[in-house]
Amino acid sequence: MPKRKCQFTDELQRNFPAFRKGRTKWEALCTVCSAGTHVSVAHRGALDLEHHLKTAKHQKSVRAVENSGNLSEYFIQPGSQIQSNVTAGEGTLAFHTVKHHFSYLSMDCTAGLMKQICSDSEIARKITCARTKTEAIVNSVIAPHSVEMVMAAMSSISHFGVSTDASNHGSVKMFPLLIQYFDWKCEGLQTKVIDLHNLTDETAATIASYITGILEDAEIIQKCVAFSGDNCNTNFGGLRRGDGNNVFANLKRSINPNLIGIGCPAHILNNCIQHGADRLSVDIDSIVLKIFNFFSIYTVRTEALKEFAEFVEVQYRPLLYHSKTRWLSLFPAVERLLDMYPALAAYFRSHEKCPVTIERFFDNEMSEVYLWFIHSLMSAFHCHIASIEREGNSLVEVMEHLESVMGVLTQRKEQNFMPIKVNEILAQKADAGFEDECKVFKDEVSDLYTTCIQYLEAWTRDILDGELTSFKWMSLNEVPDWNNVEATVKYLIGIGLGIADDKCFDQLCNLQAFCKDKAEDVGFRDALAHQKWYLYFTHRKNMELFSELLKIAEFFFAIPSHNANVERVFSLIQSQWTKERNRLSIDSVRAIVITKYNFSDMTCSDFHKHLLASPSLLMKIRSSEKYA
Repeated sequence: MPKRKCQFTDELQRNFPAFRKGRTKWEALCTVCSAGTHVSVAHRGALDLEHHLKTAKHQKSVRAVENSGNLSEYFIQPGSQIQSNVTAGEGTLAFHTVKHHFSYLSMDCTAGLMKQICSDSEIARKITCARTKTEAIVNSVIAPHSVEMVMAAMSSISHFGVSTDASNHGSVKMFPLLIQYFDWKCEGLQTKVIDLHNLTDETAATIASYITGILEDAEIIQKCVAFSGDNCNTNFGGLRRGDGNNVFANLKRSINPNLIGIGCPAHILNNCIQHGADRLSVDIDSIVLKIFNFFSIYTVRTEALKEFAEFVEVQYRPLLYHSKTRWLSLFPAVERLLDMYPALAAYFRSHEKCPVTIERFFDNEMSEVYLWFIHSLMSAFHCHIASIEREGNSLVEVMEHLESVMGVLTQRKEQNFMPIKVNEILAQKADAGFEDECKVFKDEVSDLYTTCIQYLEAWTRDILDGELTSFKWMSLNEVPDWNNVEATVKYLIGIGLGIADDKCFDQLCNLQAFCKDKAEDVGFRDALAHQKWYLYFTHRKNMELFSELLKIAEFFFAIPSHNANVERVFSLIQSQWTKERNRLSIDSVRAIVITKYNFSDMTCSDFHKHLLASPSLLMKIRSSEKYA
């Protein structure tokens, strides 16, 4: 009688999950080995399956399965929460790369590294965000989205001001376009980059056409009330601001005949001190630069200077570079020169082949006097320039600083002020027989004060003596009076802005009560003007209580008070377009700068939450259109 054959039963399948039913009831199909691997169980049943599991072929198949993932690990179900989380992760990684100044090339490593480190995370395993995808997300999604957010905010804003300037990167001229506006729902004064473009030239017509074109495309040109730039002839046509071929005149013709033009006050103060210093017989600018260059790249000279510093018992400190395009660099450079003056004088007086200019400087008995005087004068300018350039400043803060500088110069001239250190050295020189040189120095100082005052009066006339002075009450340093506010209302009505004076007066009464309540609040007194107004509007909440005052605030705070924000964009451009990243395209630089500047107050964590709350933005990140 023949032996009965064993069958592949349900019990065997439970005990051996790697198998399922085969072609016949006497066979089992191995799901691990290659397709079509059937194992006969007819003779020994379970022993046949155990024998197969121990074969080299099966063991090799097991290792292959362990080293490869399932298809589900590579594909995401559309519309699922995991898809949103993965997309948000990719968008946040792209933002993180820009935010912290990482190269796009680093993303080739980062994405794979995350899969390895976070192998138990389904999101990390499914993120695919190498350099090409990262760059596409930033260029085509995040940067445009930041501009869209600005335009969405502008829909409820009545006025804005615009600023631009040129930054050269080799033969490429980059023009960032910034707008400034007041948003009482979003912490007050806002400055955003809406475009960054390379132009073929720097003519007034080209720049004006560029500005009007961008504003027209955005459909906000009718809201523009101010233009800010540096004080070059191309922007404003010189001191008199004629109606010739300059950017400001062109914009007034094409945008608004009542357009307000603001030259950079920090630039004015820098030029003021330079014009005044030109009245001195010692060229401090050139001396500071020449001495720095003498030591900057020469190790032997620097080591010798260290020895002289030790000999004269002065602590050695590296000399600082001064650039005429960096308005805050002269003061620390002069200060460092004074710290090292005894060592420098000893070094150059003993140097056999000293440069003639430097030799004459240290041979001049009055050289140290000039340095100490410029140091004293620059200390007054330096702190005001730094304060003027602060982000969030409005025109009222700038007015206060300019008036302060004017007051300092006037008082110093009227009272023939000399710093104590300068008077001490002058007394020593006079006792040593240099009375004539001391008199010449004093005459030059008086001439310097006169020159500075005349220059400052001429270039700040529009700010300190023009119609904008009617807005000085908006600093809220004191409880505003209707007489002051009335002048503002008359000015705005005169340029076509509808203000209901009776309604404005009633709302002013509420503002006066608010200011009186805050009179003893130190935090309120120290706040910037736009921050005070932001606090007032958010405190009232009901627009019926401040609608007319809001019109005034939106108009005034739309006027850029300086051009330092454009300079900050230049710094962003230079920090991105380095020798190590010289292959970045103009479009990529544009997207990086817009993203970094417009989202400067948003952390990576906040941006991740922002993405998860924006399904349309996640869809754009997933879409292949970002590569177009």
